[in-house]
Amino acid sequence: NQPQMMQILKTLDRDHCQCPFGAAGKEVGYSCPGTCLDWVYDQLNTPFAFAFEIYTGPEYSDMLRERWQEKMRGAGAFYQKHSHLGHRHFHEVFTEHPSCFVQLKRHHAARVMSNDECFGQFNPDSEDEYNSVVENWSSAYLSMASMVVQDLRGNSTDATMVVAA
Repeated sequence: NQPQMMQILKTLDRDHCQCPFGAAGKEVGYSCPGTCLDWVYDQLNTPFAFAFEIYTGPEYSDMLRERWQEKMRGAGAFYQKHSHLGHRHFHEVFTEHPSCFVQLKRHHAARVMSNDECFGQFNPDSEDEYNSVVENWSSAYLSMASMVVQDLRGNSTDATMVVAA
């Protein structure tokens, strides 16, 4: 059901994120078999298993938006299907934003974030921003659930479907 899952993600992304989406192992740049998503899919026979990273600090938004725009133009489609984040296409991303998982050089050591920097990358720093993130992703979750139900009932997931909030 990969095409159905990707259509749901594409619709959610357009309406709630405008950021990269796809198979976890391709997006994060390292193999990640055996996650809770795999277990739910394999053991509970759940045809749809999604995970979302719902926040990143504003200093990362531009980089994610550029990756998303490339993907929407189709420029990233080859890399999604045939490569990984260690591919030379993503070299600039990891030069500017070092990762423990994607190393550019064998002995390259990424700069360690302070506790405040780490918190700011993954958590809203104001009540207004927090409320905005909760509202956006609550709506995304309800939309996703509705699209999954439509698909399971044999109806196509309509990208224009609206969920009453």
